Amino acid sequence: MDGPARQVDEALDGTAGWTDFEWLTGAEPSPDGRGLVYISDASGRPQPWVSTLDGPPRHVEVAGSVRRCVWRPDGTRLLVLTDPDGGEDHRLAEIDPGTGEVRWLVAEDGVRCEIGTPHGSNGRPYSPDGALLAYASNARDREVFDVLVRDLRTGDERIVLPGDDRYLPIGFSPDARLLLVLRLHQNTEQDLFACDLATGEVRLLTPHDGPAKYHPFAWLPDSSGVYLCTTQGRDFLGLATLSLDGELTWLDTPESDVEGGALSPDGTRLAWGLNEDGYTWLRWADVGGPPADVAGLPRGVAVTEFGLDGFAPRFTASGELLVQLGRPDGATDLFLADLPRGEARQLTDCGARLPDAVVPPTLVHATSADGETVPCLLYRPPSAGADRATPVVVSVHGGPEYQAKPVFDPLVQSLLARGIGVLAPNFRGSSGYGLRYQRLIYRDWGGGDLADLEASARLLDDVPWADPTRLGVHGASYGGFAALSCLTRLPHLWRAGVSECGPSDLLSDIEGFPPTWRKRAVDWIGDPDDPADVAVLTERSPLGNAHRLTAPVLLMHGENDANVDPAESERMYGRLRELGKPTRLVLHPGVGHEWAREGLAATIGLIVSWFADHLR
Repeated sequence: MDGPARQVDEALDGTAGWTDFEWLTGAEPSPDGRGLVYISDASGRPQPWVSTLDGPPRHVEVAGSVRRCVWRPDGTRLLVLTDPDGGEDHRLAEIDPGTGEVRWLVAEDGVRCEIGTPHGSNGRPYSPDGALLAYASNARDREVFDVLVRDLRTGDERIVLPGDDRYLPIGFSPDARLLLVLRLHQNTEQDLFACDLATGEVRLLTPHDGPAKYHPFAWLPDSSGVYLCTTQGRDFLGLATLSLDGELTWLDTPESDVEGGALSPDGTRLAWGLNEDGYTWLRWADVGGPPADVAGLPRGVAVTEFGLDGFAPRFTASGELLVQLGRPDGATDLFLADLPRGEARQLTDCGARLPDAVVPPTLVHATSADGETVPCLLYRPPSAGADRATPVVVSVHGGPEYQAKPVFDPLVQSLLARGIGVLAPNFRGSSGYGLRYQRLIYRDWGGGDLADLEASARLLDDVPWADPTRLGVHGASYGGFAALSCLTRLPHLWRAGVSECGPSDLLSDIEGFPPTWRKRAVDWIGDPDDPADVAVLTERSPLGNAHRLTAPVLLMHGENDANVDPAESERMYGRLRELGKPTRLVLHPGVGHEWAREGLAATIGLIVSWFADHLR
């Protein structure tokens, strides 16, 4: 057993080659159509990079890690949302892209700002003339987001919607009279409001019964309503328009989720993306015309709900479609699609230095104890064969309402290079499979989801090249909780595990939630003041089941994590040490809830070495 470690030795096993790529996200075409801005970690941390559509990019430096970057409508400034220290108290600044001059707009310690959905790429914060800026802030009350509008000419600002929950600005109407606001209570429970900036009236646009998703992406050109994706009256997200009178007109209602879309600047052309087993089926149409497939792009991921991780297509001023495309066999890159011609060209090459043998997944399915079908992505190492069975790591995604998607992952590819297979299940609670499936995990963490993960591991009994006696489990955030749950409540299945920033006690995790999450805790996980809920949450927490663990477990946590308190890993480590269980704790100084580019190769090397040593 190893004691707490604050430094991770550089891995010497060759896996670092899989981290030699550029991470890119959140591309925005310039208003004049001649250039673009995107966020890249090429400088060592996420920063804005500006380029023409054909020229080399230029770094525009700003303090902190940049989470969003948006052009002012006249193209003279860039609005950036930055995280100074990984704690997610986001600040706002405008940058002159030519001189690099930074003007801070909101930079108050302990205050979080948003200019759309957290971690997403939606939300158009400027009024059409660039005079007004809308943003959300928890300055008044740390547990909610208010929506504010600032006049950039005078500096005056006012609260246009005082929040009792998470209220987030989505965009000004074309006539600048209204501001569309999203109430994000849960990932499956939202509402839309229209704020009249002249009268102060706030109108609910989406009265409905039961949970429903509303994902707006553009105003109608005449300001009479919005384009959106919604589950209103459906299980799957469909494409529709919603008038200010509440009339919903469906445009595309497939039996799969329509996760987002884009409208051209002139209002004449639409594009939208369907989620099919994690891949995006990208479609487009002239408004009022028949739909067609977007041609010329490799298969991959182009659209996610709310544009999470930057996957939100944008039209240029000339009507071409700028697409951030994640691929199973290469790094995420930018493409520019000429829709009528059915052609696309690649603008970036973020994986030029990666090894050639990137392994894509195949889709397999497990059947859970109650009959639910669990889709999984299965990655086979190049060295595996029926005569050479290999160990497999079950990789549990976070959220839990995210989705394991077929995009490049340096950890997955590093494991494969060491001869270790990977299985990535989309257990109940995952997005991309309809509202019903996603909500199955609500108030049932460590219940049906754990049964799904057990079924996914059992699936490997029938995979000829997999050795089901040598299984590992890995996850981060919720995935870290799930990994610890697997190790402590299904100990017979595993030979090793890794938990990154994983909650070990559901009750203390709720108590340590970020302030703006607290109003969702009861509906999402459970009520810490209800004795019945307390009993269930205690029974299902890894900390209380630590005595059952048999496999070695590596615990990792960023010391600046604001989503999951590092004490969750520290308490689990302390308990396992008391019990004499095989464990190691690694704390990352200066790191928040997400991986940082600095030390990424070493972190992945440590995880891969942990599994290679214990699954051999």
